[in-house]
Amino acid sequence: MPFATEPGRTACIATVGCRLNQAESDLLRGWLQTQGFRLVNDPGAIPDLCFVNTCAVTANAERSSLALIRSVCSLNPKPRVIVFGCLPARAPELLKNIPGVDEIWTAEEKKSRLKDILPAPVRSRALLKVQDGCDRTCSFCVVRQLRGTPAAVSPEKVLSQFQHLRQSGYQEIVLTGLNLGRYESGDWNLARLLRLLLAQPGRFRLRLASIEPDLFTDELLTVIADPRICSHFHIPLQSGDDRLLGKMDRRYRTADYARLINKILQVKPDACIGADVIVGYPGEDEPSFTRTMNFLAAIPLHYLHVFPYSPRPGTPAFELGDPVPKPVKQHRVQLLRQWSHNRRQAYARRFISTVREAVLEPDGRALTDNYLRLTCEPLPAGIPAGRLVRLVLKPAEDRLAGTVIDAGSS
Repeated sequence: MPFATEPGRTACIATVGCRLNQAESDLLRGWLQTQGFRLVNDPGAIPDLCFVNTCAVTANAERSSLALIRSVCSLNPKPRVIVFGCLPARAPELLKNIPGVDEIWTAEEKKSRLKDILPAPVRSRALLKVQDGCDRTCSFCVVRQLRGTPAAVSPEKVLSQFQHLRQSGYQEIVLTGLNLGRYESGDWNLARLLRLLLAQPGRFRLRLASIEPDLFTDELLTVIADPRICSHFHIPLQSGDDRLLGKMDRRYRTADYARLINKILQVKPDACIGADVIVGYPGEDEPSFTRTMNFLAAIPLHYLHVFPYSPRPGTPAFELGDPVPKPVKQHRVQLLRQWSHNRRQAYARRFISTVREAVLEPDGRALTDNYLRLTCEPLPAGIPAGRLVRLVLKPAEDRLAGTVIDAGSS
C-alpha cells in the first residue's frame, strides 16, 4: 500500500539478525528517505511507521523477532507495524495472528520495494549486499528455504551502490550475502567483482563477510593479496569431526579446511581468521567433540562463533531429534568459547607496538583491518567516525588501545 508522506512523518527500522538483514535494513532506510520519511532510531520514539526486520536462523532468533514485534505492537500510541525478513516465509500464519501487525511483506514484495534503491547506512562501516540465496543442502540450515536459490546483484548495480557509499564518505565497505562465495552474474564471480571495486579511485578498504571453505577459490586467494582487502576472513567450520561434517552434508572435510587456512595465511600472514562451530549436533558424542577440540588446537584459527545446535522443523537434521542433553551442550559451548577467548587474546598480543590501519567508530573506538577492536587513547579530536586512520597498538588493562599517528583523509 502507498504510505502517506506528509511533512514530519517518522519511521523506524528494528532489525534482528545477520549482516545481510542489516544491509537490507540500510536499503529500506534509503527507500523510506525517498518517500519523505524522517528516520528515528528507537521504536520508543513512537514513530508513525515501524518496520521489524526478522530472523529465523535459530529458535532463539525467532523468539527474539517475535518478542520485538509484540513489543512494538504494544506501544501507545501504536505505530503502523510492518514485518519483513525471514519470519514471514517461516511462520506467516503466526504473524497474521499477532494483534497489531498491520502488514507483512513477502520476500517478493521486499525485493520489489528495494529494487534500484541506494543504501543509507547508520554505522561507521557500510554494508553492501551483493548476493542472496543458497543452493546448499546443509542438514541443519533452514535459511536457504526462506531466501531461495542464489541470486547476484549485477556488477553494474554493485558498482553504483559502492560509488554512492564512497561519495557518502564511507571508507570501509563490507561485502555481504547469504552465500557470498556463490556470487555469479553472467561470467562474473566474486573475484572479478572485487577486481572491479579495487579499480576505483580513493582511499578505502573492503571487508568480506563469511565465505564457505569450498568456495574460497585459488583466484580469490590471488585477489585478497591486495592490501585494500581487510586481513580478516570468516570461514565456517561447523565441526572438526569428519563424520559429523558428512552427516551435516558439508562439502569439505577437516583436511581441506586446514589446507585453506594455511593458504590464506601464506597470502596474508597477519590475517585474523574465524569460524562458526555448532555444538551438540545429533551424533556428537564425547569422542566426536574431542576430535573437534583437537582439530582446533592444531590449526591457526583466531576466534570462534559458537552455536548450540538448534533443531529447525523442515530441515533433514530435525528428523534426528535433539539427543545431546542441554547441560552437555552448555558445557561444550563454554569450553569452546573459552578456547576462542584465549586464542583471540594470544592473537591480539602479537600486534602490540605495531602500526595498523583502523576505521574509527563512535565513542572513541576503532576496528583494525585484522579485526582487532580497541579504544583510542587519547581520544582523537576532529576526526569523524568512519575515517580510516593509522594507529600504534598498545596494551591497556584487559584490552587493546591505539594512538592515532595518521589521521588519514577522505
